[in-house]
Amino acid sequence: AFCMPVGQELGALLQQPELGPGQKQQVALLLDRLGVFLRYVHIEGNEPAELLTARIINDSWPLVAVALQRLAADPLVSEGVAKFVRVLVEFYAGVLRPVAAQVVDAVVQAFQQTGLSAYLWLARRILAASASLAAEESDALQLVAAMVGRLSEAALALFRQTPFSDVPETCEDYFRLVERALETAPGYVISLPSFEFIFQAAVAALDVNHLHAQLAVIRAWIQLLGPTKRHIRMAHDKRAPLPQLAGPAASSAPPSPRRQQRRPAGPDAYPVQQVLDLCVKHGFDLTLKLMRGMMQQLDRETVAEAADVFASLAAIVSDGPAAVRAQFDSPPAPTMYEWAQAVLAQIPDASFPPADKQAFLAGLSADIRAREWPRVKMLIADTAAKFWRRNAARN
Repeated sequence: AFCMPVGQELGALLQQPELGPGQKQQVALLLDRLGVFLRYVHIEGNEPAELLTARIINDSWPLVAVALQRLAADPLVSEGVAKFVRVLVEFYAGVLRPVAAQVVDAVVQAFQQTGLSAYLWLARRILAASASLAAEESDALQLVAAMVGRLSEAALALFRQTPFSDVPETCEDYFRLVERALETAPGYVISLPSFEFIFQAAVAALDVNHLHAQLAVIRAWIQLLGPTKRHIRMAHDKRAPLPQLAGPAASSAPPSPRRQQRRPAGPDAYPVQQVLDLCVKHGFDLTLKLMRGMMQQLDRETVAEAADVFASLAAIVSDGPAAVRAQFDSPPAPTMYEWAQAVLAQIPDASFPPADKQAFLAGLSADIRAREWPRVKMLIADTAAKFWRRNAARN
């Protein structure tokens, strides 16, 4: 009685050849009404009601698909669709399961066409409900990992044309999606052929000048490097080879194209070697962005978490290759020290006196060789705060 008239009006609107601003607003309003109804009139254990609800959803999805095809670029319609589909994936995943792939395709195509961040926001909600979107968990993880890969290709194309700071909402929603993807299906996502480009984009995005976007980028780094550091630490504690690190392929060389294109790792396999390879290959750029950011660009609220990323990178590039070569029987390689030294060489002595540079490098060297990663975090955070205070007072 409530939904049929709403659906009929929505269908009639979507059949019109042209829609004006008022009609587009009405489409968004009707989608909102359906979403609110399904969100709050959700009856479990009542079979007749559940059958009717399933019928409403099955009749509604084709209308939503048409709205996406025709009006995906309209901000009001995109928000209406995103809210409606969020209700479906969070409360009616079982009903939606037969068309899960269609839902994912529609969301990806809408973002590819428009670049609107609402579709990235929706994709993150789909990720959260992914275990219920397919009959088998592995199917769901493959589905959402492929979604992340396709959305990443579109987002990276956008970021190549537009500075991150010009699209802070898209930057924020994209890296929140990456963070959730790394939490939900790390093996699948890290094994995507495009993951190295995602890694490089995350390095570049540290330049964004918007607080919430900065936090999203940094937390994506934490979600990537934190588990990698823990896997390496467990190997150190056990004095055992790292997963996927034994044998001839265990080197610090960049991943080969053949390795990048292998089948995605299962949900229980964490691809430590792939993350390690990327950290070694792009580690200087990441170190440069982190150190400059903490001292000059990043909001003060983000410095503690950025320092955590710096310490995790130090642990990974220092202990990771050492785990392969000598099973932790020798001091870590000084890679991170050399990168930090090269970054400091680019900072004028007037901004960072040589004595302070030497003190920082001496402390960093000692902490790396002692594997005191919490002290590395405190050292870089304290140094960045001291640098900022000195130069803020001068300016």
